[in-house]
Amino acid sequence: MKLVWWALAAILIFLGLATVWLPIPTGVPLMALGAIVIIATSRGAARSIRNRRRSGTRLNQVFTWLEDRAPIYFSRILRRTRPRKKH
Repeated sequence: MKLVWWALAAILIFLGLATVWLPIPTGVPLMALGAIVIIATSRGAARSIRNRRRSGTRLNQVFTWLEDRAPIYFSRILRRTRPRKKH
């Protein structure tokens, strides 16, 4: 089943890359949806994004912006990648 989700994510990202230059804004949302599918199905991918968000403030700001504007289900998936606070 995981293979099906990863294939769907690859198709979404490929279609996003193919349509990113069109005047109709479909490329970025398709790539974001593909990334969300990957994050939802892979702990390693979520961990990798979390580490990159911890080291890059700009990337963290972009993901926080997406979390605030995404539908609740997608927002929960993106919140899994938030950097954990150190105590």
